[in-house]
Amino acid sequence: MHTSPSSSATSSGFPLFLFFAIMMVAANLRAPFTGVAPLLTDLQTSLSINASTAGLMITLPLIVFMVVSPLIPRLSRRYGMERMLLAALVLIGIGIAARSAGGLFWLFSGTVIIGAGIAAGNVLLPGVVKSRFPNHIALLTSAYVLAMGIMAALWSALVIPIADASWGDWQIALLAMLVMPVISGILWLTQLKGTRKPEPGSVKKPGRSIFRSLLTWQVCGFFACNSFLYYSVVSWLPAVVGEAGFSDAQAGSIHGVFQFAGALPGLVIVPAMARLSDQRGLSATMTAVNLAGFAGIMVLPSLAYLWAALLGFGIGANFILALSFLGLRARNGDQAASLSSAAQTLGYCIAATGPLLLGAIYDALGEWQLALWVCVIFSIAQALLGTRVGRNVLLPADTAAG
Repeated sequence: MHTSPSSSATSSGFPLFLFFAIMMVAANLRAPFTGVAPLLTDLQTSLSINASTAGLMITLPLIVFMVVSPLIPRLSRRYGMERMLLAALVLIGIGIAARSAGGLFWLFSGTVIIGAGIAAGNVLLPGVVKSRFPNHIALLTSAYVLAMGIMAALWSALVIPIADASWGDWQIALLAMLVMPVISGILWLTQLKGTRKPEPGSVKKPGRSIFRSLLTWQVCGFFACNSFLYYSVVSWLPAVVGEAGFSDAQAGSIHGVFQFAGALPGLVIVPAMARLSDQRGLSATMTAVNLAGFAGIMVLPSLAYLWAALLGFGIGANFILALSFLGLRARNGDQAASLSSAAQTLGYCIAATGPLLLGAIYDALGEWQLALWVCVIFSIAQALLGTRVGRNVLLPADTAAG
């Protein structure tokens, strides 16, 4: 029987080193590709590409998420979560190095490899949290989203100064991100001590398809709407505020404000979830916050720093809820990983259209208003789905991904 190195830690105390290692893994699951957004204008100029093609830098990883996510639960059952997370960090590092080599081929090839690594980490972390910290799901989810957001905000703020430095350019700015998976991988190696691959006879056969539950589709829809909003905004916010008159450096800072604000809702979500009987009202409230942000950016873009903070906070809060639902609606770690795989496969299928669609709308019309209205529609849809997935219900005990 496969035994994880900290399987007893959850019953004997709070394993701080494991907590820190998970935070470091999480820090790699957003910044390596969202940190590209402030450089999209430079990439367009340097490589002579239009906005739609530049948008592929954000869309490609989402497509990879959609393709790779269904494979992860089966690989995890075969090789173990710890080994798969280490493999994810290795892929992210290889992808960062390849992407920085220069030219469109390496730019997109490296992005695909990064996407595969991030997909594995995205699917596995909710399962790790459910298995290792079953009584602290909201806390751990909020904490690792905070780690993701802080690192993403840091790189959003740093890439332009690095690229503009006398010794730098966009390639060096992207290569600098390699330090994250290297350090994180070294730390995560400690989680492999004492582990072994599951024996063939110990791997449980999956039950009936998880997609036979309506709750699965509702969770997938909620996750999809949130992902569409996040990746659309993270891709084009610098361009939107740049058109409103902000400089490239200011646009990068506004982008950083959005990223950092998206990490802060954990300070609200954890105590709120402890007091509420379900999460329906919390989701609706947070959706109202990001709707206010979209309204502000359309009507009064000069206050972009404020609207970016509202957008980051509202979308970030619902992202924490979306990830929390993967554990809260599951009965065990394996089911959480299966639900995570399902939500991210279908969710990113929808999300992948966002950056490309919004870029195409801008190319066609030459302005961002219609693209922002599309985001408003997805926000409303998410609020409606939140009234269903926010209920305190669980998946049937015999469901799992195949």
